[in-house]
Amino acid sequence: MKKTAGVDEAGRGPWAGPVVAACVIINKNIPRFDEINDSKQLSEKKREELYEIIKNNSTYGIGVSSNKEIDKYGIVKATEIAIKRAIEHMTDKPEFLLIDGRDKFSLPIGYKSIIDGDNKVKSIAAASILAKVWRDRYMRLAADIYPNYGFDKHKGYGTKMHSEALAQYGICELHRISFKPIQRIIKEQDRKPRLLLHACCAPCATSVIERLKEKYELDVYFYNPNIHPKKEYEIRLNEIKRLCRHHQIKLHIGEYDTKKWFMITKRYKFEKEGARRCLMCYSMRMLETIKLAKKLNFDFFTTTLSVSPLKKYDKIRHIGNVLSKKYSILFEDTDFKKKDGFKHSVELSKNFGFYRQNYCGCVYSMRDSLKGRKKNEKETD
Repeated sequence: MKKTAGVDEAGRGPWAGPVVAACVIINKNIPRFDEINDSKQLSEKKREELYEIIKNNSTYGIGVSSNKEIDKYGIVKATEIAIKRAIEHMTDKPEFLLIDGRDKFSLPIGYKSIIDGDNKVKSIAAASILAKVWRDRYMRLAADIYPNYGFDKHKGYGTKMHSEALAQYGICELHRISFKPIQRIIKEQDRKPRLLLHACCAPCATSVIERLKEKYELDVYFYNPNIHPKKEYEIRLNEIKRLCRHHQIKLHIGEYDTKKWFMITKRYKFEKEGARRCLMCYSMRMLETIKLAKKLNFDFFTTTLSVSPLKKYDKIRHIGNVLSKKYSILFEDTDFKKKDGFKHSVELSKNFGFYRQNYCGCVYSMRDSLKGRKKNEKETD
């Protein structure tokens, strides 16, 4: 007979915090078996007691999907992610799942959805208890970090107390900005989501800033240790300062650490433009951008790199999505060269009188650009 586990989640409906899933294979001789029931039907004291009994008398896993992942993927997909993580954490993997509800998931194990399963199947009820208690404990800890919201009392659900706190203090890092009540609060308080934009140069940033500034509260991050020589770096830095002053946008300036950049890219120095060297360079700059975004509590991050017609957006998107998943900051998934983005950047740069470089920025792209120009000169002769 297949090893069957019950699966349930806690936290689909709240306005804040993660969704938590549990996967449980109950031991045959578990104590207080008859008391195991849907967590919503139990007192907090009984849930806490049964939580310890279930943990000590079953094979189980608990998985968590953050509020940032809920915003990015939607609640159903985020629940699927939490279930997969719960399965991954099990020492002895189940062969079949019984899942509370009616949603369809893409899982590595066969399953059957059971409506009202936490009232019908003991293993699902056990999973509901584990998920509920784990999440409640998490939200009590969150209340210590965000004491104004009362998370220890309402656990992120849309209570009157929670609504009043939101009206007074606005949203915090734990709120699900994709949920309509939170969007309404943001709109009422005229708060735009915050986005940190990595800018490689002023010309590329011109059309991107115009596209983003109506939607986001925007800061710019100039982090480009790839630019060579130092004089070129200083020219581009001064131009981005001028652009940010024009738009009254705050500019953050990263460290000009050329040694670190060379250490990461030198092994690929003979590869052509757009190959692994460039991907390492994109990754390095986007990584530092999302780290700063995380530190300063931005909601989104992105880069101007895609405005160039020489850069493949699928590569930039992949890096952005990988970093977004790791750091729980949303990636603004836009190919800025589209909708005449590059053409508009050229026009705007002329209007501003910006210096516009004739190579990407690094010593290797300068080398390749010089080679190309010499070749064209010979062919012209």
